[in-house]
Formats: sequence, C-alpha cells, structure tokens
Amino acid sequence: MSTIQVEGLKKYYGRHRGLESATFDVKQGEIFGFVGPNGAGKTTLIRLLLGLIHKTGGTATIFDHDIEVNNALLNKSIGYLPSEAFFFPEMSVQGVLEFYQKMRKIDSTKVAEMTKRFELDPTKKVEELSFGNKKKLGIVIALMHEPKLLILDEPTTGLDPLMQQIFLDTLLEEKKKGVTIFLSSHILSEVEKICDRVAIIRDGVVNQVFEMNSVKQFEHKVVYLQPPVLDSKIHGLKLVSEKNGNGTYDYHGNIDFLIKELAKYSLTNVTIRDASLEEIFIKYYQKEVL
Repeated sequence: MSTIQVEGLKKYYGRHRGLESATFDVKQGEIFGFVGPNGAGKTTLIRLLLGLIHKTGGTATIFDHDIEVNNALLNKSIGYLPSEAFFFPEMSVQGVLEFYQKMRKIDSTKVAEMTKRFELDPTKKVEELSFGNKKKLGIVIALMHEPKLLILDEPTTGLDPLMQQIFLDTLLEEKKKGVTIFLSSHILSEVEKICDRVAIIRDGVVNQVFEMNSVKQFEHKVVYLQPPVLDSKIHGLKLVSEKNGNGTYDYHGNIDFLIKELAKYSLTNVTIRDASLEEIFIKYYQKEVL
C-alpha cells in the first residue's frame, strides 16, 4: 500500500520550470529519500504535496486523497519540517510549543518528552535561538501530533553531529510505529543510513528510484592500490588519482575477475570497498554509467 502516489506531476511558474515530471510512490511505513542538487525541483515537489501551490499537470495522492491547496483535513495527518523554520521571534520556546499544542489539541506529555530529547530551553525567546535550535524547535512541532506521514526538507541542516544522530534514531523509532517518512536531504550519508529507497531528481525530472539495499547491484567499487598500476589494462578499472605512491581507482565489473587480474602485479597493499551513495550520486550527475 502506498502513502504517496505521484504520476507525471508537473509545475511551471509561467514559462519557468519548477517541476518537469515526477513519477514515484512512497510505501506505507518506509523512509523514502529524495535527493538532487539545488534548483532540481525538490522543494517545489514538497510544496505540491503539501497543497501549498497548485500543480500544472499530472496527479498526486496522499492516503488515496488527491492533493489540493488548503486541504486542512489531509494536513492533520502530516508533520512538515521546512528547510528553514520561522516562528514569532518575540515568543518563548514554551509559548510557541503551547500555541501548537492548543491548536492541535494534543497532550503535553509527548511535547515535554521531545523538548527534553532535543535539549531545547523552553525559557528562551525564538529571536535568541541559533539556526540549529530553531531547527530543533521545528522538529518537535513536526512530531508532536504523532502524524502518519512526515515530510522533511533538509531536516538536519544546522544540527551538531550528536543531535543529528538523535534525530535519525527518532525517525527510526517513528518508522517502527508505522509512520511514513519522506526525507529530502543533501547529506547523502544519512540517506544511505536510514532510507529504504531513494529517488533522484535532476532538472525537474524524477527518473531514478532504487532500493537502498540494492546499491551493490551497480558493481561500483573504489579500489586503492600501492604502488599504483599506471599501465593497467584491466577492463573496468579506471585511475581517478595518483599521489605519494598510492593510486585510487573506480571499478565497474566482476570482483573475482578484478582480484585475479591484480594478482599479476607486485602490490604491497590492496583495498577494495563498495562505493558510497554519495560517490554513486556524483557519478550519476557526471553522466557516467552506474
């Protein structure tokens, strides 16, 4: 069952492209990563899903309901965290939390627990908060009403490494409860760490969606050789850099074949590892074969 279903979704601002074409689905209870460079259309797609702007074409549903502007009933089931959160600057953290708590008619127990977990000082005014603390306040507000769907736009930007890990652990806890999470992020290491699937958007088009546990199927390896094999004729092995007697290579192909071929050389050190999602992502945008 899909929580989000998108088919040929498009958004133009006059003659300017916001989103060219997006087709994908987000399954119930999964953490779905959404990655792409600035200007690719990530935020436009999120605004469409939230009913903040009108679509130009295509279809999209959330919980089997068509997305539409100002759908208050649908939005009650969604927790949203924008890339940059804004609140009334003269209000205290406690005042902001109480405002949302009363508006959503929710119990204070969850709010108190989340405030403590994310180390928010309830006595501070919003205008006194750092960017990271404003982000933590936004996280608590997005989670406080226990939504069925979380839509998160660059959620860990501004958080220190420890708080990033606390946040990711919190998302995994929410997933165990059956919450669906749509995570847009530039930090590919965190996408790789917690997401079940990931979509790549480029120039307004979502044209690559794959399972995170299938990254290995690309047979993309990073190889370190000492000394470097500068005259290598090994098929699929490409020299990336050579420095201080060490060679770094990209490899696409069968690992058994590579090991047999490397055995023909006099090497003092060989390291072979899987490419990270970030390295695969970079290759994708360089128009190289995954």
